[in-house]
Amino acid sequence: MRQPIVSCASAVLLVALALGACGKVKESKPAETMQTRAESKRHKDACGSNTAYDSMRRVIFDRARDQQRSHQTNLDTLESFSFVRMERPVVEGWDPALDMTRCKGRFILDLPPGSEQAFGGERRLTADIAYTAQGAADASGLVYAISGAEPIVSKLAAFGLPDADYRPLPALDAGARDVAKADDLPPTGRRPAVPPQENGPALEITQASRVAQSAPPAPMIRTEAPPAPIAAGADSEAGRTAEATVRSFYNALGTGNGEVASAQVIPAKRSSRAYSADAISRFYGRLSDPLRLTSIQPLPGGAYRVTYRYAGAGVRCNGSATIRLTSGADRPLIRSIVARNGC
Repeated sequence: MRQPIVSCASAVLLVALALGACGKVKESKPAETMQTRAESKRHKDACGSNTAYDSMRRVIFDRARDQQRSHQTNLDTLESFSFVRMERPVVEGWDPALDMTRCKGRFILDLPPGSEQAFGGERRLTADIAYTAQGAADASGLVYAISGAEPIVSKLAAFGLPDADYRPLPALDAGARDVAKADDLPPTGRRPAVPPQENGPALEITQASRVAQSAPPAPMIRTEAPPAPIAAGADSEAGRTAEATVRSFYNALGTGNGEVASAQVIPAKRSSRAYSADAISRFYGRLSDPLRLTSIQPLPGGAYRVTYRYAGAGVRCNGSATIRLTSGADRPLIRSIVARNGC
């Protein structure tokens, strides 16, 4: 009668060992999952990241330059001011032998304002493309091959608009001619009277606001009062802090650091085309002669006039601008930058 009992105990032990072995197998699964997730992210980034989009834009503009020999500088400028995005980027597959990721999506090239006159009024060029991403032989990054972008390439190759007609620089306010000049403010810091319809949080009248004025009146909505402008002298603590904000902004432009530059601007403008971190980094980070702040001068009303210079592909600037600031939650922030000579 004892033998069956021993057999049962042995059976229990074997089951326990088997379960323990299964436990060891399961312990390896999380590592395998992490590796799988890392591979999946690598392929997704190859197909759908800002780095991928910039690389594909470069490929498309290089093709256009190969077809066009007479306006290459203008194409360089157009490339600097165009933005790329992708709709529905999809990883279609992966060739492990070549370590090549296959993708597809709708490529959208947003053109800068003013350039649409060279594209039949179009402000964006689109194409459904297939593309591959493969590591460069020199380990410098991914190399992209694109098919289906010919409609965009042919339109870019025909582009011949002088760059002065479509050069909307980042880090400048649109509709700048409508902004009251800060150096025209009286010493008290009070603003000259303006028509009621031109009053706004930043006293800037853009094309969008003029369109809105012609639309039917909207219901009254309670809004917060606009933040007060800095009205302290240059020798005050507030004035020194405001000047430090201006210097930080232009020093960040000089290093192409869009995140730091955008952080010196009021939050309402940080997502705009002119003041977004991406736009600033993309333009100022690619200059052959980086921006250099050459002077900063306080003006009445807590404003500043700055001068600077820089150069890049199709762009050379000896610039001057008027900067106005406002009190932020904990420090002054830039609320408008008006170029005095267009750059």
